[in-house]
Formats: sequence, C-alpha cells, structure tokens
Amino acid sequence: MIKLRKYTALTLCAFILAGPVVASADEYDQKIAEKDQKIESLQETEKSAEAEKALLETEVANVEAQVERILQEKAEEEQKLSELTAKIQDLQAKIEKRDQKLKEQARNVQTNHDAVTVMNAVMESNSIGEAVKKTVAVSTILTANKNTMEQQTRDKEELQKLEKEAEARLVVINEKTAELKSKQDKLVQTKLDQQVKINEIQASIATEQAEKDKFQKQKEEAEKKRQEALKALEEQRKKEAEAREKAQAEAEKQAKAAAEAAQKAADEAAAQQAAAQTAQEKSEAEMAALEAQRQQQQAEQQAQQAGSVTDPSASGVPSTNPGAGTPATNSSGWGSPLSIGLVVTSPFGPRVDPTGLSGTQHDGIDFAGSAGTPIHAAKSGTVIEAQYHWSAGNYVIIKHSDGYYSYYMHMNAAPSVGAGQQVSQGQVLGGMGTTGNSTGVHLHFGVSTGVWSGFVNPAPLLGI
Repeated sequence: MIKLRKYTALTLCAFILAGPVVASADEYDQKIAEKDQKIESLQETEKSAEAEKALLETEVANVEAQVERILQEKAEEEQKLSELTAKIQDLQAKIEKRDQKLKEQARNVQTNHDAVTVMNAVMESNSIGEAVKKTVAVSTILTANKNTMEQQTRDKEELQKLEKEAEARLVVINEKTAELKSKQDKLVQTKLDQQVKINEIQASIATEQAEKDKFQKQKEEAEKKRQEALKALEEQRKKEAEAREKAQAEAEKQAKAAAEAAQKAADEAAAQQAAAQTAQEKSEAEMAALEAQRQQQQAEQQAQQAGSVTDPSASGVPSTNPGAGTPATNSSGWGSPLSIGLVVTSPFGPRVDPTGLSGTQHDGIDFAGSAGTPIHAAKSGTVIEAQYHWSAGNYVIIKHSDGYYSYYMHMNAAPSVGAGQQVSQGQVLGGMGTTGNSTGVHLHFGVSTGVWSGFVNPAPLLGI
C-alpha cells in the first residue's frame, strides 16, 4: 500500500510539472510570431530605404554627369581664357611698342627745332620737284602717325573689352563649379545618411532575428522537456499498474488465507462444541467460536482493503513549489567601454559593407553615442598603439595580462594616452567621434588574441 501511494504521488507530480512546459512552448510560439511580424515590418522598411537610396544614387550619378559636363565646359572656357590671355598679352606688347615709338617721335620734335611741316619742306626745297617730293614724304609721315594713334586707341579699347570678357567667363565658371559642388556634397551626404539608416535597420533586423532564434531554441528545449516528462509519465503509469496488480494479488492471497483459516477455526470450534460434555468444555467451545468470529471479521476487512487498492483517491499527494533560479553573474573581469550604456548598432560577424572599404566581416561591435562621449578602458593594461589610421581614425590598442588586446576606434581627436603608458580599468582614453572610414559617430570596440589578428566576439566578455 505504501509503495502504491508513492507511485501515485509521483505520477501526479509528473502531470503538474508537464503542464507549465506545454504552456511555455505555446508562449514561445507567440513570441516567435511577434518577432516574425517585427522582422517583416523592418524588411519592408529596409526595401523602402533601399529604393530611396537607389533614387539618390541615380540623382548623384546625374549630378556627377552634370559636374563632368561643367568640368568640360570649364576646361573649354579656361582654354578660351588662355587664348584671350595670350591675345591680351600680344595687344599689350603692341601697345607698349607704339607707346615707345610715339614717345621717341615726341622727343625728336622737342629736340629738333626744324619741325617737319609741309611749309618747311617747300621753303627749304631748291626746286619745284624737290618741294613736291618733300611735301609727299611729310604727308606720308603725318598720315602714318595719325594711323598709329588711331590703331593704338582701337587696340586699347579691344584690350579692355577682352579683359572684361575674361573676367566674366571666370566668374561664370567659378559660380557653376561652386553650385554643382555644393549640390554634389549635399547628395553624397544624403546618400551616406541613407546608408546609415539602412545599416541601423539591418542591425535591428539582426537583433530581432537573434531574439527569434533564441525563442525558437527555448521552444525546442521546452518541447524536449515536455516529451521527456510525458515519457517519464508513461513509464510511471506502467510501474503504477504493475504495483497495483501486485498489491491486488497479494491482498487477495492474504484474504483467501485468512478466510480459509477462519473457516477452519469455525469448523474446529463447531466440532468441539458438539463434542463437549461438560460445562467447561462448552465454555471452551464458545471461546473458540468467538475467536473464529474475530478471524472472520479480520478476513472481511482484508478483503475490503484488497478491493480499495485501485482507488487513487486514497493516496496522499505532496505539493510541489519549485524555486526560481538566479542568473549567473559575469565574472570575466571586463568592464563597459562606455558609461552611458551599450547600444549595439552593428554586431560582430558578417554584415553588408557600409562604405565599400570596410569588408563584409565586422571584427568588432559598434556602439551608439554622441560626439565627445568619454571612452573608457575596458580592462587595465599597457597601451601599445595610440595614433591615427586612415580606416580606424584616431584609435588606441591596449594589451591585457590575460593575452587579449582591446581596440577603441574612430575617436573625435588624438587619444589622451600614449604608447607604452599603463592604464587602469575605467580610465578615459578619448572621446567618441567619426574619424577614419566611418559613416557616423560611434565607438568600434574590438578584442583579439594578437595585434590586428585573431579577432573574437567581445559580447561574451562584456556580458551582453
């Protein structure tokens, strides 16, 4: 009977423990469905953002084509400007020569008192023929001087016109170049902002997918525990049935033996009573009859007990109250590189290249923050590098006593520590920025087993 009650209690405990497992599996199904909805919504947003990015890329390409045309026009205008400059220089040379010639003629007139005039030429001639020749020569000289002055005036006016035209062309070229460069810079910045938005959406999708995978794994574990509980329940039922059959057979055997013993005692008492001749014998016979009656009653009680073996309500069931476990604390010895909390924008591992120069394998974790936010040493150690790199920007590498190296990249200015310096955990190394190959303000935090090699996922070390 004791064994039977123990089996029944264990069976009911199995039912109690199996119930929450089933409920937990259903709960995981609901959580997985919610994650699927979020992922689907984020993927639609990503498609929209990608479409916007494609339009921006088309617009950027058009602007770049315009810039190319303007640059061609600029080159042509600069060629024309060069030609104008050469022409201007040629006119300036001619004007200077004429100026020099006119100055020399003026000096000659001032120093030579015999001024060249038609009247002088006639008066000084010895004959009419000589007078005619001198008159023609003097007229020719005067006409040449007049033509020279007129050409000088025209060339100076042409020079002023060309200089104004050259200045106007240069102004137009500079205005077009500045306008298109401004538009190009704005579109490129818009494209980069769109890529940052897409990266954030992809990071959210990755986060939601990771949560979904976690719930899926938990659901599988819950289902596994449920199957194990059902299997244990089935085995318990078999043991219970076997124990019940065994107890039933034992009770029936004991009842039969008791009934046979009672019947035998009753027969013997009756025989003794019939054969008694004296009062003493009669009294002994009555005593024997009472004993037989008692044994009969005991046999009936045993028979009743044998019939109640299969009644589970006769068994006591212990109550269960499992206690809740407490999660294990992170004992890696690593601290957070930021005091504002860690918001992951790009996790460790494969990803879409955000700039075209970073590659598809992300060797660290990107954390969000604002420009100038203090960056702290995640663990004490020795600074082995603190400088600028075209890709990492302003960065610091620290070597730790456990063989790891930690990386802090894209600082807004030169690090506040230097190579060879000992730093303690939590010491400020610099401020968050976006220097180097970066699309926005963030901290790239990495951990490796060698200098620029053997990168590992920092998340477990940081407890995230």
